[in-house]
Amino acid sequence: MLKDLDTFFDPDLHLPIRGKTYRVTAPTADEFEHVQELAISDSIPAAEQTAEAIKVLGDAYGEMKADGIPWPMILHAGRTAILHFGFTPDMAEVHWQMTHLGRLVDLDQIAETLAAAQSKRKRKGA
Repeated sequence: MLKDLDTFFDPDLHLPIRGKTYRVTAPTADEFEHVQELAISDSIPAAEQTAEAIKVLGDAYGEMKADGIPWPMILHAGRTAILHFGFTPDMAEVHWQMTHLGRLVDLDQIAETLAAAQSKRKRKGA
């Protein structure tokens, strides 16, 4: 007989910031569809991204604010949660750890180069 999933599976996201771990509650199935749309969309206005990042953090947002966590870190945490729940935990982890990468390299140029290489491979294989 299978054990109750709730006894050993934690669906929430735990974000360590400045020595404290903030728990972001996993979305319901209905909420998931919206979060997934956010994660895969490339045309959400900045103001809406901010509101959605706060929304997905839930109670963790209030805790972060009360603890004096700087706004850029809160926004980063919210974007990470959107990726975690709406795309994949692996992509969220990459985002969490590599946020500074965009300041070090031209991500648009890298994306264009990768797309061109993939297109070239497809043409060779066709």
